[in-house]
Amino acid sequence: MKHLLRKVSITALSVALVGSSYGLIVNPNAVWAAEASTAAKSKGVTKAYESLFQTDNVIDVKITIDEADWKSMLESPMDKDYKNVSVEVDGNKLDNVGFSTKGNLTLMSVSSMKDSDRYSFRLKFDKYDKTQTLLGLDKMVLNNNFSDPSYMREVLHYEALRSIGMDVPMTNYVNLYINGELAGFYTGVEAVDDSYLERNYGESYKDGVLYDTEEKSYLQYKDGSDYSTLTKDLGTDKDKAKLKNFIKTLNDMPAGEKGDIESVLDVDSALQYIAGNVILGNYDSYNGEKGHNYMLYSDANGKFTVVPWDFNMSFNGLGFGGGGRNQAGASTTAVNTNATNVSVDEPVLGIRMDQVPMINNLLAVPEYKAKYLAYVNELTDYLEGIQDRITSLAVEIRPYIEADPTKFYTTEQFESNIVYSATTDAAGSMGTPPEGFEGMTPPEGMEGMMPPEGFEGFTPPNGMTPPALSETTAGDNTSGADASNDNMPTRPGGNFGGFGINMGLMTAGSLTTFALNRLANLQEQLGREVTPLPDTSDDETSSNGSDGTTNQTITVSLDGKKITFPDQNPLVQDGRVMVPVNALLEALGAEVKWNPATKTVTAVLNDQTFVLQIGSNTVTVNGETLQMDTSSIIQNNRTLVPLRFISEGLGLKVDWNAADALVSLTSE
Repeated sequence: MKHLLRKVSITALSVALVGSSYGLIVNPNAVWAAEASTAAKSKGVTKAYESLFQTDNVIDVKITIDEADWKSMLESPMDKDYKNVSVEVDGNKLDNVGFSTKGNLTLMSVSSMKDSDRYSFRLKFDKYDKTQTLLGLDKMVLNNNFSDPSYMREVLHYEALRSIGMDVPMTNYVNLYINGELAGFYTGVEAVDDSYLERNYGESYKDGVLYDTEEKSYLQYKDGSDYSTLTKDLGTDKDKAKLKNFIKTLNDMPAGEKGDIESVLDVDSALQYIAGNVILGNYDSYNGEKGHNYMLYSDANGKFTVVPWDFNMSFNGLGFGGGGRNQAGASTTAVNTNATNVSVDEPVLGIRMDQVPMINNLLAVPEYKAKYLAYVNELTDYLEGIQDRITSLAVEIRPYIEADPTKFYTTEQFESNIVYSATTDAAGSMGTPPEGFEGMTPPEGMEGMMPPEGFEGFTPPNGMTPPALSETTAGDNTSGADASNDNMPTRPGGNFGGFGINMGLMTAGSLTTFALNRLANLQEQLGREVTPLPDTSDDETSSNGSDGTTNQTITVSLDGKKITFPDQNPLVQDGRVMVPVNALLEALGAEVKWNPATKTVTAVLNDQTFVLQIGSNTVTVNGETLQMDTSSIIQNNRTLVPLRFISEGLGLKVDWNAADALVSLTSE
């Protein structure tokens, strides 16, 4: 395994295209000046707050807010109004700090939940006192990991870009307390604001201008356009003159030539951003149909730098196919079929190359294509250490996730999101909700958030636009709450936590499965040695108790009638037949209730009352606590439990026919 953060000099990565392979060879005719990709290229200022933002660092952020302000904030989260709070960040105390909710579609989704107030937040330290900062930091955000059971996607993507020398926001992990109560385990991110700009571009940053992007910010030149999807955050750019000049110059590049692009764009920043998205499967970005989640910072001379932002959907979190074992070796001639096998030559998904000139026009220039491929190879180096990195990071954050009282996902879902499976699709579930949420629909006015029937997980052909989970189709209900008190959010201690009605729609698949399959595909494309995928035969087959390891299909019958398990078949784990608990209990005719606050399943069958808490290896039958002989496991977002133990606990007779791999349940 190569070192995780191995840095490769661009000098050694001059590349030439040989056939369809991109092996690294010295190109003496390279016309661009050699420059180490990891060299510091900014004229930034060292900031004291950098000590807070270490990737693996977990800090405490303690908010003290007036109860009336907190109640108002939770009643109207979509307003994003700042409240005046006191805050203690890793022991540093400040008063008169601005505190607000943040987000768009995610914020709308959480606000629609009846059982969670786990919003993402922002802290603006200079909101009420323009001279006040936190060790030089003016703003940070706290992200709730709404769509990421691994808690890692954002952190790892920023880390990967940092490893190739790109200026990016810093991250950490945060235990957030509100009025003395643990509100959740969050991802902390340095906001792109004055302090970020000064840290990266020096004190002269004030002479520049910063633009944020809304959806469909494709940078296509349109005569007379005011480019309304690009909004100015900081600085002055009268009539968007600098921005318009940049966009026009980008679109006016002669085919295969630089033109004047280097006078208006830090080309390296664009190439690094593009490479990061395609290598790490982030298509909620400029590389995808959404065309957003990046910023543009211009210096005083009108030269723009791409600033990356918002990687919570990285590692295929948006769900454009994930690829099982067969996808890793798929032919690269059929490009852009899903995020696992996107061609590095056409680093887009859900959109055509000619629609995104910052990709299409730059990569048409041989010198820039060579630089881009150098970054592609460096990021592939990073991926070659990803399994070890995920494992080490999991060790750091696992205790905090287990203790998180408001997490959207169970600890088991976290664990399944960071392990490899050859049989589980790594795509976002997009219509496969977590256990207990099957068949639920979005609130009135938010039906547009659901993909059309039959299109769940659909991967569009090259160039076609996939069904969008668009804010613009989500109806007019922006508050997510009606006028009744029953639907009104409450503060922590009430419904702050547990699962939510829309959560399953955005659940990302296994980070590790996608990363390793993507790595194998990239190695094949680049002409590198392909890393073998993990052997998961122990997960796919198991001992049947008589003739060793088999790969038999397990059949379960009740009083002679076969039980159907629609989305996860029974399997054998450690000599025990494991079945989806919800499907089993329903097949037995039990009355099943799910409590999202305590994450417990209660089933009543005849005179037996059975209670199972997800993640526990004990069950309660008629008030008596019993120890299961093996722990429950998560497979395809389903909780599997030992069939014999549960069935006998409910008064059924269990017989196992090893030859036919048949479990017969009989009512006694």
